[in-house]
Amino acid sequence: MICSATFLNIGSWNAALLAAGTTLSVMKYILDGHGKICYALVRPPGHHAQPTQADGYCFLDNAGLAVQYALDSGCKRVAVIDIDVHYGNGTAEGFYRSDKVLTGGINELGEGAGFGFNLNVPLPNATGDIGYKCAMTEVVVPAVRKFDPNMMVFVVGQDSSAVSMSSFLNFYE
Repeated sequence: MICSATFLNIGSWNAALLAAGTTLSVMKYILDGHGKICYALVRPPGHHAQPTQADGYCFLDNAGLAVQYALDSGCKRVAVIDIDVHYGNGTAEGFYRSDKVLTGGINELGEGAGFGFNLNVPLPNATGDIGYKCAMTEVVVPAVRKFDPNMMVFVVGQDSSAVSMSSFLNFYE
């Protein structure tokens, strides 16, 4: 199923498969011991893609697939830190009932075993770098440290930047 905020063209599915495949290849590279830090620069993004539908111009949850791959490969706990302006609803939903994955960013807390493992710090417009750093150091970093993950996955949307026209958080650093 595709929501009304997700547009298709003839290349959409191939692009989604390439993005997901690239992300999985990066996770495999790390899990195989070839590196500790890798970056998958991919489009379309994935953090809005829900387990049962595409959403928010996201077809496949690239980060979610990488997280599941890490868990299936023996990682006990994985933290997902999403710094995109928009809530990573798809990734959060995919692991909403899991205590093995901490999704970060504080709107909802999760359910069942996943209660307390879904952070999402909403920030007001014009928060800027100081507010962002405060949210990260006072909320997200302590939660990640307490969770003590074996692996971390970062979702790095660029729309929190001061030059982005899609948000007004005004981050420069």
